[in-house]
Amino acid sequence: MAINTAGKDILIFGIQGAGKGTQGEILAKKFDLVIFETGGALRKIREEDSELGRTVKDIMDRGDLVTNEIVMNIVEDFLEKNKGKRILFDGIPRMMEQKITFDALLQKYGRTVQGIFLTLDEPEAIARMIARGRKDDTEEVIRRRLDNYKKETLPVINEYMSAGVLTEINGKGDIEEIAQNIEKVLS
Repeated sequence: MAINTAGKDILIFGIQGAGKGTQGEILAKKFDLVIFETGGALRKIREEDSELGRTVKDIMDRGDLVTNEIVMNIVEDFLEKNKGKRILFDGIPRMMEQKITFDALLQKYGRTVQGIFLTLDEPEAIARMIARGRKDDTEEVIRRRLDNYKKETLPVINEYMSAGVLTEINGKGDIEEIAQNIEKVLS
């Protein structure tokens, strides 16, 4: 079922390791989107020698979620810098409080969204995360992230699903095949 995405920004959701980043890059090229990837934005700030950088590093090293206030400031800055461009939001909003402020920001900037929910079972997600070899992907941190995902992000996904904003796509299998399935939905 194709959905009308003309002029809309795109949300991409899924458990960590589901391929959001990979599929997001393919989508960005195909539909001329600018990517806002929360994790990447935070990892960039984490490397900065600043108070914010050290705070973000400490939070991320524990496997906890960065405060909504910090994330929303980063998002608003991104929206300001990308007026007139379509955006792909990867990994945001991650919790209900964040969804409320994120939706308000979108409304403030006159933006609408449509999205994809990449599904993947937990053992496959864990295997993919360990295989990608990031230094912050220890098993303990991965498990904490997955617990946060189930507790905080799944309710957000369910809200967007109920509102008809997200379409479910199986995230297991061949990258190209998954990309084609996403494209069919978004074209």
